[in-house]
Amino acid sequence: MIRAVSVFFSLFVVVFLANASKTPLGMWAWKQAHFDTAEARGEMLDFCEREGISHIDQHVIIHNNVITNADALKCLIVEAAQRDITVNALRGDKDMFLVDNYERTLHAIKALVAFNRTLPRGAKFLGLKFDVEPYLTLDWQAGVEQRSRIIMEYLNCLTLIRAHLNTHAPELELAVDVPFWWDNEEYVVQFEGSTERFVHHIQNRVDWIGIMSYRREANKIIRLVEDELLYASKHGQACSVAPSMETSNIKGKEAHISFGGVPTEQFRVALASLRSTYADNSIIRCIMLHHYDSLRTYLNRD
Repeated sequence: MIRAVSVFFSLFVVVFLANASKTPLGMWAWKQAHFDTAEARGEMLDFCEREGISHIDQHVIIHNNVITNADALKCLIVEAAQRDITVNALRGDKDMFLVDNYERTLHAIKALVAFNRTLPRGAKFLGLKFDVEPYLTLDWQAGVEQRSRIIMEYLNCLTLIRAHLNTHAPELELAVDVPFWWDNEEYVVQFEGSTERFVHHIQNRVDWIGIMSYRREANKIIRLVEDELLYASKHGQACSVAPSMETSNIKGKEAHISFGGVPTEQFRVALASLRSTYADNSIIRCIMLHHYDSLRTYLNRD
C-alpha cells in the first residue's frame, strides 16, 4: 500500500510539473568557486539549463575598487548569455547602505559599471543586485530610534545609487533583496515627503525586489508577497517582484523556512504551484531560489 501511494505521488509530481507554467526561475550564487574555472562554470550553467533557471545573481568580490576574478567573471557572463541566462552582479553586506559606507559602496558600483563596459555586446550584466540586511546590525537591534536612523540611511543610499545609475549606466537594472516583514505597520516611515511602508519606499526606487518569503508551503509564500504585488499593481510601478524559496539545510526552530529538510518532491510541487499561480502575472519577475550551493546538493537527491 505504501509503495502504491509513493508511485501515485511520483506520477502526480510528474504531471504537475509537466503542466506548470514557465514562470522564470532565478537563483543566488555566492561563491567565487562557482565560476573561477571553465569546469565550474560549465557545471553551474548545465545545472541551470537542467532545472530551467534563466537568471543568476552572482556574488562579486571587490577589493580596493578592483573586481576579484574579473576574467573568469567575464567568461561566466559570456557563456551564460550563449545559453540565454542573464547575470546580475550581486553584492551583500549588512552595513553596505549605512552612511559611513556610502563612499565605499559607490566606488564598488563604479568598478562594476566600468567592468560592464568592457563586456561584449549581448553579453553584459543585466543589473546590480544588493542583498543588504541591516537588521543584523547591533544598532538596528538597539531600539526604535537607532532603527529609524538606519532605515533613513538605507533609503538615502538607495536613492544615491539610483541617481548614479540613471546618469552613468541607465542600461543596468537595480534590484534589492528584502525580508517579507518590511511591509508591516511598524515600518511605516516618512521619506522625501512621502509616508509609506519601508518596502514601498524601496519599490519606488528599484526595478525589482527579491522577497525572502521563505516557507515550505506555496500558499504561505504567496501570502508573504501579496502586499508588495498589490502595491506595484495599484501604483503602476515599474518595479517587479520575485518570491523566493530556501533550500539550505537549516536546523532548529528556523527549519520550517527551508525545504532542505523535506523530500525534494515537496519542493518541486510547491515550486510548480507558484509557477502556475503567477503564470499571467506581469509583476512577477521570477521565482528566486536560494542558493546554488545548497540547491544542487538538495536536488541531487532526486
